[in-house]
Amino acid sequence: MFYNYVFNNKILDSENSMYNNIYLTFGLKKKSIIFVESRTELNINLPLKNLKKSEWELYLSCIYDLVPFKLSVYKRKIMNIYVLDMITSYRGWRHYRGLPVRGQRTWTNAWSSYRSNWILKNHKLLVSKKNYNNVPIKDVKVATVAEYVNLTWKQQWDYEWLAAKNSRLQFKGNKNTIKIDIYAMANYQVMHPLKLKNLSKKQKQSFKKNYFSLGFDYGFTKNLLQDIYSESSDNLDGLSKSSLIFKDDRLNKKNSPKKKVEVNKNVKKKQKKSVWD
Repeated sequence: MFYNYVFNNKILDSENSMYNNIYLTFGLKKKSIIFVESRTELNINLPLKNLKKSEWELYLSCIYDLVPFKLSVYKRKIMNIYVLDMITSYRGWRHYRGLPVRGQRTWTNAWSSYRSNWILKNHKLLVSKKNYNNVPIKDVKVATVAEYVNLTWKQQWDYEWLAAKNSRLQFKGNKNTIKIDIYAMANYQVMHPLKLKNLSKKQKQSFKKNYFSLGFDYGFTKNLLQDIYSESSDNLDGLSKSSLIFKDDRLNKKNSPKKKVEVNKNVKKKQKKSVWD
């Protein structure tokens, strides 16, 4: 009779006590145990198989007041995170990056969120692996983050996003010279024309006009990557694999080995003349 009941997405164990059946489920700790103990007025350390029929019905009514039947706290938490992602809020962005959401300090605190807050990102990676066919996982991770950043800018900062899109459409150079910097988008280092006005002359010179990191329509990475990595077509409107930037060029410079200068051992060193010569 006890094995047919499910509480908080877990089957109630008749061998276990009432305390363990509540405490070992996700999201319910001391406060929920105190609530059940005060309502039932029973010894919570008793196993479920020793309860009478009236006590068992009272216990069920109390625990289903906490979490209704066929529902769970974990599913409700996931749905709340998905809603934050759907409305493209800042809290949803923090969940996606695995950062603390409730105002914790990031210097000396919130280490648990760095380890465990990967619900939204893992879900997006599973969905994106099905959508991106024959694409390496490393490129898929960078592409999904770039899509998320582009969408958040379109929803929240549409003026800057439209300015970046207009500058890309009005590009007068050759299509082969266009480079889409997905790596910068994934690191939230987007560049738009309105931001260039506040930069100094040296910063403007370092920024290349043919690099674009914002102002793309939804699903642009999927179309580009599928056409690049597909066996049938190699290019898409003149865009090749070199047009997409997945890594920072500065990392290649740092990791490149230094060239050793060869020294001729046969060359004699010049001896300094002393003062007495």
